[in-house]
Amino acid sequence: MTGQVKLKDLARMLGVSVSTVARSLADAPGISAATKARVQRLAREKGYVVHSAARAMRTGHSQLIGLIVPDVRNDFYGTAAMALARRCEDEGFQLLLAATRDDPESELRQVRGLVEARAAGMVTALSPHPRPETLALLGKVPTVELIREGAGGERPWLGIDERAGLEAAARHLIDLGHRRIAYVGGIEALSTGRQRLAGYRDAFVAAGHPLSDDLVRTGPPDATFGAAAMRALLDLPDRPTGVVTAGAELTVGVLEAIGSAGLPVPAAISVVGFGDAPWFRWWGPGLTTMALPVYDMALGCGDLLMRMLAERANPRTEAPAPPIRMMHRPTLVVRGSTAAPARPRVVRHG
Repeated sequence: MTGQVKLKDLARMLGVSVSTVARSLADAPGISAATKARVQRLAREKGYVVHSAARAMRTGHSQLIGLIVPDVRNDFYGTAAMALARRCEDEGFQLLLAATRDDPESELRQVRGLVEARAAGMVTALSPHPRPETLALLGKVPTVELIREGAGGERPWLGIDERAGLEAAARHLIDLGHRRIAYVGGIEALSTGRQRLAGYRDAFVAAGHPLSDDLVRTGPPDATFGAAAMRALLDLPDRPTGVVTAGAELTVGVLEAIGSAGLPVPAAISVVGFGDAPWFRWWGPGLTTMALPVYDMALGCGDLLMRMLAERANPRTEAPAPPIRMMHRPTLVVRGSTAAPARPRVVRHG
């Protein structure tokens, strides 16, 4: 036999109806265990592949789960994708990863494509300004927001306590004696950008120290902006003695700029990173950083999505509860990249 094996081919070889084959492969009740075993064994031997489009027509959805993120180069999203893929596979689903580069048009195309493919559900980290059509399409599919929280709180969300995390990062440098502490973070149009900058400012207010607006740099949360922002900060007449970064890719850019300037860390400048990629432990003296429970968060995201899919199959009669919001607290990991600021050298005359 050449070409793809079909249900009717399996039925003819086994001498049973097409319906019996289909129900056996779906492990439906009413078919004997012996018949199911015969059908499933022959399907494996012949390389039968389920017609996903036909199944989607019957059930209303495919076995696809979409994960839409801004940048797959970010260690955070890479780790989250691995955890979510594992959770999906455990439940018989397949994860499809899409990267939008925070482009609303690309984001719309990715969401529309997943809806057209009858994706069973989605996990999203949306751009700062998603298109209205994107939000409307997401309303048709069970969706969980990861890290970035959309306006209105209409969808379930799993994230971190951004504000508390960045306050702890800045407070660490303040406690070491730093006062000229720079901040390099994402734009405030993102929920993460707003909360992280607020946490940085909270640390100064709590310590009773003035804020220096010339030390704050916000922009796209990528390495290119991180490097440019750090170079500008190092060019200041009174440059910072410490810097707090508020994004994994921003951290990469900041470290690149400091290295290119030939400045020793922490002798010339102390650095607190964001996230905890494995290489952070090996970089220079080891990078002090705000570590995030990424893997556990992503598994929790998958658990919540699977619960939503189960509820869709067996809807409740009572009024729906408000969307779930789950917040994880990051952990400050202190390594060798932070220390008390160097005392200025005093030159005596006479």
